[in-house]
Amino acid sequence: MTSTLRHISFRRLGTSEVHQRFLEDDRDLGGFLGMRARSVAELVRRAPTGAGRLLPRDLLVKALRAYAQKHGAPPEVLASAEALLDPNVHVVVTGQQPGLLGGPLFTFHKVATAIRLCRELNAQPGGPRVVPLFWNHSDDHDLDEANRLFLVNQQQEVQRFRLDLQRTSEPLRGIGIGREMEKVLAELDPLLPQTEFRDRVLALCKPRHPDETLGDQQARLLFEAFGRHGLLVIEPRDLPPEAFEPLTKWWAKSNDIREKVKQTCDDLADVGVDVTLDPSTTMMFQLAGGHREPLADGEEAGRAQDLSPGVLLRPLWQDACLPTIAFVVGPGELAYLCAVAPLYRLLGVPMPVFVPRASMTLVEPSLQRLLTRFSLDLPDLDQGPEKLAEKLLQSDDGNDVEDALDELQAKVRASLDGLTPKLTALDASMLSALDRARTKALEEIERLQQKVRNARQNREGTGIKQLRRLCNSLRPRNRPQERVLGPIAYLNSFGPGLADALIDAADPFRIEHGVLEL
Repeated sequence: MTSTLRHISFRRLGTSEVHQRFLEDDRDLGGFLGMRARSVAELVRRAPTGAGRLLPRDLLVKALRAYAQKHGAPPEVLASAEALLDPNVHVVVTGQQPGLLGGPLFTFHKVATAIRLCRELNAQPGGPRVVPLFWNHSDDHDLDEANRLFLVNQQQEVQRFRLDLQRTSEPLRGIGIGREMEKVLAELDPLLPQTEFRDRVLALCKPRHPDETLGDQQARLLFEAFGRHGLLVIEPRDLPPEAFEPLTKWWAKSNDIREKVKQTCDDLADVGVDVTLDPSTTMMFQLAGGHREPLADGEEAGRAQDLSPGVLLRPLWQDACLPTIAFVVGPGELAYLCAVAPLYRLLGVPMPVFVPRASMTLVEPSLQRLLTRFSLDLPDLDQGPEKLAEKLLQSDDGNDVEDALDELQAKVRASLDGLTPKLTALDASMLSALDRARTKALEEIERLQQKVRNARQNREGTGIKQLRRLCNSLRPRNRPQERVLGPIAYLNSFGPGLADALIDAADPFRIEHGVLEL
């Protein structure tokens, strides 16, 4: 599969303030997150390659191997797990809570960036060896956030699909979706065109058993798309018991952690950063009776294996367990990591280098032709199809052509009428021939006028439909495509080539938004 990549500045498209400042090497922000690595060599210099971790490697490898085998991962995944037995092999990690049928496209973009970064690190002579790993955060209990899938339907509208589930405070790992998934797939079926990959994609989406979870589904999709690139996947509850021991120790320091976060938020405000994270947010949850219940600061907790860290501590737990040297993160994660990053030093966890994930819009060939035809680019689409159609019709040449033909018709009639007295004087018998010429000429002009009128009316009708398709495919709901649409339609269209194209495009050191023409 061939593809073309171009880039657009985030200044034109918009992004979070922290993301923009981090990409532009803001030194005030660098005091919290560290400065952005601009090359492999720079990343290697700052990476915590010599740091120890709390979880012994043999236990970690055993857990990763078991998870891969459970989900039918290919041999390359098992090879990545075995490689971690070598203390000189490290991890480039990324992660996300599982979402319906893979969640938003940016999950694939995170994975592609992590794999691409591994490729570049492994090509560095004398540098650390690395493997990619996806932290499949099924401890999360926000079902409404996870239970959504958007596709563009036959009417070129963004259609939402969801499982008919009503749950509160249950971790995603504990919610069976198999039966409801069958209903969603039946609704989804008409929206997937017939391609050589369609049967495989539908088989991939089909639940294996009634108690299958969103985490199971996410793992299967990721192993299918990226497994041959050696991507490891793990859910926190599949880690060995030893992985949970730091949580008890950290909970004993909850007051210190809370004070540090509050102070950091104040410090960020001093350098003009509007912190999106509530410093009083729940720090730790406890799994009890199938629910994920919040713990108040200082509240007595149960056994370590029932603890589940909130947003403040989740990245630190991940990096305490894994030999992480780089953490691929999205714009939203950067926004809260700037408040959380100082906790790495407080809790003695090696801080990885934060690498912004590649941000991309996927453009199919027919959509690129429409962009070219209408002389539009991604930032223009935020105006919406109706406003764009209005501008298109205002600049339409159809009315001008009709006016010109009216003028031509009047001139032809006047010119031929002007010949009547001259022909009468010359030979009156030629007047009938003049009448026939006049009638035929005016009829032909009228016929051309009707064709122009039809073409303009067709353009008005099809134009709004095509503009609706452009806007809803490339800037759905006036948001980045990667934050709304899921990967299923693209897997259906491009199959295994999709992952390859994403990895090739996901330059971990590029600071603009990529437009990937597939």
